[in-house]
Amino acid sequence: MRLSGKTILLVSPEPWDYLFVSKHHYAIHLARRGNNVFFLNPPDKATSIVKSDQKGLSIISYRGFPRGMRYYPSFLSRWITRKVFYRLGSIAKASFDIIWSFDNSVFYRFDALPFGVLKISHIVDLNQNFKTKSAAQSANICFGVISPIVERLKLHNPLSFKVGHGLNVVSDYDFNFVTPGLNDIKALYLGNLAMSYLDWENLYRTAIAHSEVDFIFIGSNGDNFDLVKNSTHDSKLNISKLSNVFFHNYIPASAIHSVISRADILMISYQEKYHLDQSNSHKVLEYLYSGKPIVATFTQEYEGKDLMYMSKKNAEWPSIFEYVISNLEVCSSKELADKRKNYALEHTYDKQIDRIEKLLASLPA
Repeated sequence: MRLSGKTILLVSPEPWDYLFVSKHHYAIHLARRGNNVFFLNPPDKATSIVKSDQKGLSIISYRGFPRGMRYYPSFLSRWITRKVFYRLGSIAKASFDIIWSFDNSVFYRFDALPFGVLKISHIVDLNQNFKTKSAAQSANICFGVISPIVERLKLHNPLSFKVGHGLNVVSDYDFNFVTPGLNDIKALYLGNLAMSYLDWENLYRTAIAHSEVDFIFIGSNGDNFDLVKNSTHDSKLNISKLSNVFFHNYIPASAIHSVISRADILMISYQEKYHLDQSNSHKVLEYLYSGKPIVATFTQEYEGKDLMYMSKKNAEWPSIFEYVISNLEVCSSKELADKRKNYALEHTYDKQIDRIEKLLASLPA
């Protein structure tokens, strides 16, 4: 199936005004291919539709489904699902060819929708595990970004395939960002700074040991020190007080590559208990595209690819960072930089959509 000239309802668990992640990028790239894409925000208090800056892409907000619908009798939940689906078509003034859902907490009864609509369940987060059985069983095809997600989907639908994260390439955009600090070497982390996964204890120990390096953390919630959310946030508070550590608020998605290119080393440091959840972080492709050396905790989907300097156990992470610092010229060589960048370029969103087209073409008629 060619993904062009279709009318697509793309269901997202994150709203359009969220920091752009895979759902948003798929919407944009599908619209660029000549599809008419309607990005469905998570349920809200009001119903509306607005056109985005991207031609062929509109954003729909809706009230969602009745509370507790999962407890309703099957015939009633199907009837409500169908009713909401047609209401969205009325709001869009369109008839959907495809429903492409990244959220199995809504529209998990695909069997309630018209037969001619292609139903896709596309799960990119391991914790997106709400009505997996219902959604996977009733979808025409399922995609997951990591093997554990795909294996979970395959329990309910044999037509489940791995399609990894995509790279959004932004060219010729120079963001006005001055790297802080007086040191020549800059180590950078990009992402939500309050997330429960981050291993701030490791990062603190490393920043203490390397006063000759400026550590830059870019992302929202830099001032969040919630020990309930993340037990290592006491170390986050301590690291924020160091003279060679700098926190910067989030940057626009279009600025990511410009900012990353100004670092010497890129960092990924997640607590060991979250390694499975973060076995294929979305940021890895953005990091790789820069060509810069990456010091990472164990990231399963990249094991054996020789693209990152990766620890097996978190206790090894500081020594791996030390190795890269001590051999920065070698670790940053053109040969290694090109290898990283070329791998990333094989996984752009356009190429991922090409792969999806081939998988759709294999579906039974």
